[in-house]
Amino acid sequence: MTPIRGTPPYWQATLRDLMASIRQLGIPTWFATFSAADLRWEETLQVLLEQQKSTESLDDLDWTGKSKVLQNNPVMSAVMFDYRFNTFLKEIIIKRNIIGNVKDHFHRIEFQQRGSPHAHCLFWIKDAPLLDTHDDKTVCDFVDRYVTCELPGVTSDPELHEIVTSVQQHSKNHSKSCAKKGTKCRFNFPRPPSENTFISRTPSKTGPTVQRSSKQTHSFAKDVLLRLWNTINNVNLEHITTENLFTAAGITQEEFESASNILTKRTNITLKRKPADIWINQYNPSLLRCWNANMDLQYITDAYSCVMYIISYISKAEREMGVVLENARKEAAEGNCDAQDAMKQIGGAYFRQREVSAQEATYRACGLHLKESSRKVQFLPVGNNPVKMSLPLNIIQMKANQLDKSIWMHSLYDRYKARPVSPEFDFICYASFSSEYRVLSPSQLPKKPSQYVFKLQSDLGYIRKHSRTEAAVVAYPRFSKNKNPELYFKSSLQLFFAS
Repeated sequence: MTPIRGTPPYWQATLRDLMASIRQLGIPTWFATFSAADLRWEETLQVLLEQQKSTESLDDLDWTGKSKVLQNNPVMSAVMFDYRFNTFLKEIIIKRNIIGNVKDHFHRIEFQQRGSPHAHCLFWIKDAPLLDTHDDKTVCDFVDRYVTCELPGVTSDPELHEIVTSVQQHSKNHSKSCAKKGTKCRFNFPRPPSENTFISRTPSKTGPTVQRSSKQTHSFAKDVLLRLWNTINNVNLEHITTENLFTAAGITQEEFESASNILTKRTNITLKRKPADIWINQYNPSLLRCWNANMDLQYITDAYSCVMYIISYISKAEREMGVVLENARKEAAEGNCDAQDAMKQIGGAYFRQREVSAQEATYRACGLHLKESSRKVQFLPVGNNPVKMSLPLNIIQMKANQLDKSIWMHSLYDRYKARPVSPEFDFICYASFSSEYRVLSPSQLPKKPSQYVFKLQSDLGYIRKHSRTEAAVVAYPRFSKNKNPELYFKSSLQLFFAS
């Protein structure tokens, strides 16, 4: 069921491809989320009104009226979100370098409980500072350059002030979603103020030679934060600076950072934040002004947090549906069904019991992309018994009376062995060949000779060098060097030794 978009195997394959990209490209720089704001986007509502031939004016519609307009045409709502996001991604984020020079990106469209889509994205930024490679000040300066949580002034920037207060300010009464994980607020609002941006690390990452004084204990850290929050709850946050707030609480910025280091469970970044901004979610001003809906932009601090974001948000499989499919598989096995009937039962269970919103159904039915990546992922089977694909049955039957009795399709490795005889291909390895070149079908051959197209030996077709896109990410079976040393070294030779 991997080719069927939206199924658990589909997202599991996406996760494997994404992990291969991270291994080859490194840890992404930014994790971003862009939500829909159907009721705020007047251009969307206006188009829907015109399409429905309504005589009502957009200004006369209240919340209920606008909701009804959207419900009457979820197809156009989904199509317009898809167009809006892809234009925003290509024309604003990538072309204008608003969050840095984006060299690679990945995004997945997910659907909220109310049915509206939102996009989760990973961005790899060229020459971005790396945590634990560059010093903390360089990383913090980079984050401060692109991310803020400040509430703009009403008079200085009324447009951005209205957007931030409308879509970036967390509800002070919280919601049911906040308590989903058994906490008061799983989004950690309100967030503490700080005079500057700093990085908190777990004690194990501060270095084994660091000597902690008697004050650096959990009780000391908890006391610092307790005094801070008690002061926050008893002062007017609108008219006090962070420095004065810390003074009123009887703590210093250094003590606050020390307490954060002691109590943190993972490496994270605390942003510079004024007391009046403790309910504001972080954002990029230029992106927020253009997107005009809720967004979140986070610097990925370590591999662990990156993987957690990927598994929990971007490429998560539908767990409940996974249970349904597993039960269907067991029932098929108990009924002694053959493979074809078993797949019919599993597929039927998925399509009968999968509940989707109207907009998600639109994405699937209209072929809108649920995920996109700037890099293609090429899987290379290696080892003692690499995967082979058989020819179609009708072709095998046609070859029954021929001398060539081969039943296998030509693999990418066969084409690598049949690469052209030229200096460009003399010392190229299998991995580089697969990453830098793609096989052309007969219909893809250019009408005129091209410097990027090469003919393979033994009439195995043509290949073309990537000229407009980056080289593909190479994925391959990963054997343990300790448990399977022979397979580990054999696969390395197959991939990276020019033969």
